[in-house]
Amino acid sequence: MHFKNYIILAFILLSLVSCSSNKILFKDIPENTSIKIPEAVITNGDLIDINISSLNNLSTSIFSAQQSMDKIGSIRNSEARKLDGYLVDSLGNVDIPIIGIIKASGMTCSALSESIKNDITEYVLNPNVRIKILNFRVSILGEVAKPGAFEVINQSISFIELISRAGDLKKNADPTKIMLLRNVNNKIETKYLDLTSHEFLNSEDYFLKQNDIVYVRPDNASLAFDFGILRNTAAYSLLTTVIILLTR
Repeated sequence: MHFKNYIILAFILLSLVSCSSNKILFKDIPENTSIKIPEAVITNGDLIDINISSLNNLSTSIFSAQQSMDKIGSIRNSEARKLDGYLVDSLGNVDIPIIGIIKASGMTCSALSESIKNDITEYVLNPNVRIKILNFRVSILGEVAKPGAFEVINQSISFIELISRAGDLKKNADPTKIMLLRNVNNKIETKYLDLTSHEFLNSEDYFLKQNDIVYVRPDNASLAFDFGILRNTAAYSLLTTVIILLTR
């Protein structure tokens, strides 16, 4: 093999590695693109905080059997709220004192608030019902700088925000085939997403749901060169040395 052929081979190999750092997201996004932020939907296994209040705290205390009297009307920290939270069972229900068992799964927090408010109007004058999902978290694994699970206080997080929290994609990440694992009706469903397409911005998966798991796989070049042999500077030096020895 001539020296020229070795140079061409080296160029091809280096091009493959360089392609792995191409992680441009949402190519050719049209101007004035608007994205509606969805409200979180309660699902089976969620832990929800149901806060019922009114001008007369004594009238609402009967609906808060899980809370001690000294907590009513006070600000509770997140851990205390989790201890007082209501678990949505496998049938999608929660059991609230006086009101009884009601359906929660499949409803937004605002819809469930209105439903509970209607149920207690005969007991409480002008009640205020606030509901929040306490265990809203998403996880990201694979080719990101800081993989892990992240709590979502405002109950809304997009793919871009999750990637940002995880310290961005690594150079060898493949943004065209991101795996999403989601619990749907007590079954884990998987799908692959292309973050380089602007159409993904308007998909139902752009905003994540509670307990979603995202896996960022390595790109094809990294998979081809097992364990990323050609990912660092030392590998380039090794390749150059081999070419020199072969052309002597």
